[in-house]
This record gives sequence, C-alpha cells and structure tokens, in this order.
Amino acid sequence: MLQGKNIVVTGAESGIGRAIALACAEAGANVCAAGLMPDGLKETVAIARPQHGGSIVDRRVDIRDKVQVEALFDFAMNRFGSLDAAVANAGVIALRPFEEISLEEWERVVSVNLTGTFLTIWHAARILIRQGRGGSLIATGSSTAVRAIPNSAAYIASKGGVHAMMQALALELGQHNIRVNTLVPGQTATPPLRAIEGYLENAAKILPLREVAEPEELARYVVFALSDALPHMTGTLLKVDSGRTIA
Repeated sequence: MLQGKNIVVTGAESGIGRAIALACAEAGANVCAAGLMPDGLKETVAIARPQHGGSIVDRRVDIRDKVQVEALFDFAMNRFGSLDAAVANAGVIALRPFEEISLEEWERVVSVNLTGTFLTIWHAARILIRQGRGGSLIATGSSTAVRAIPNSAAYIASKGGVHAMMQALALELGQHNIRVNTLVPGQTATPPLRAIEGYLENAAKILPLREVAEPEELARYVVFALSDALPHMTGTLLKVDSGRTIA
C-alpha cells in the first residue's frame, strides 16, 4: 500500500510511533524511525529488519531542537533521495492538577508536543513543497483535545494546538497537493499505560466498545491515510478511540 514511499516517523522508539514505523515498513515504505531514546529505536529497527532489510533506519532526534530536526530530514533525504510523508508522533504526557503545574513543566510539555510537532511538520512541508509532487503529513493529537479530562491542562492545551495547527495547514498546503490530517487516539494500550496497574481495565469500562485500542490498530489506520487510496482526505481528525470522544 506504501510501496516505495519514503516516510519519517517520530516517537518511533515505542508505543504508537513504533507501531506506525513497523506498519509503514511492512506496507512497503522506506522508513526513518526517529526518536529520543536510541535503545528503543534500535529495537524498533531490529524487529523490522528480518522482514524488511534496509528499508527502515533509525535516527536520534530531540524534536524541540530546530538544528536536530533539520539534521533528521537531511539524513532521511540523503538515505532515500526524496520524501513522501512524515508522521509527527513524538510527545509527552503530564498529569497534574492545574494549580500544581510549574512553569517549567508547562514549557516542557508545550515545547515537545506543540513546538516539536511544528518543527517536524515545518521541515517536512518545506521539502514536499520544494519537490512539487505533493505528499502527506500526519500529526498525533489526542481525544482529550476533543473531550477534556481533569488534571491534564498542559497536555490538552498542547494537543489542542496541534489540532488547530493541522487544520490550518490543511487549508494552506492544499494548493501544493499536500494532505494534512491528525491522528486522534483515545485510551491506547501503550507501554506507559500498561505499566499503571488497573488503568486500562478501568478506562475500558466507560468506553462504548468496552475495550481500549492497541497501537497496531492505529498504525493500520495511519498506513491507510498515508496511502494513495485516499487522495482527497485532508483536514480530518482520524479517530481511533473506542468511542471515547462521545462517551
């Protein structure tokens, strides 16, 4: 479905990002799996390579750093020769009552989730515009930016900014035949949430489908959204949330 496409995926060292990187490689893409944790990235590549050989490579990046993000895309272009898509998935979660949030914590969450996503999408968009043959951009938002929860103001604000930015870019970049969409996970069985005893089981009880999603399901949706099967899908919230946003 993605045969021969060249794709950069951030946050690929675990969870949803790893699942997306692996699914893209399985679908035939050349993938640059980027993230902050080298050991996790090496594991992602090791999982994929027996089946997909050199079609997946890794690159460490702090998405808050403009120079590092530029170097990431230079690396991908030097390796693959061109770019077809980018998935800005990297992010952090902070759960704390509003009155207890420090300025430092606020700035950390916003710098990763919003500014880091901006830098990733900005560099990718500039390449796609320069190439002149369109492409696809996806950022990971959150169902909490659609339906809020307590004790998450910084996280929700940052992801709400991602949603708004991607909507604006869908309008602006359409003239370049660049599709822009936002992945909206709900409660997902990622390693951090699995590590909290009873969290996912309790979360599932209030969902219409009574089950949380697996990262691999979100990844399959992303592959479909990146493919040429949906040439007119842009400005869309790609919800895979077991109905959380209506619960």
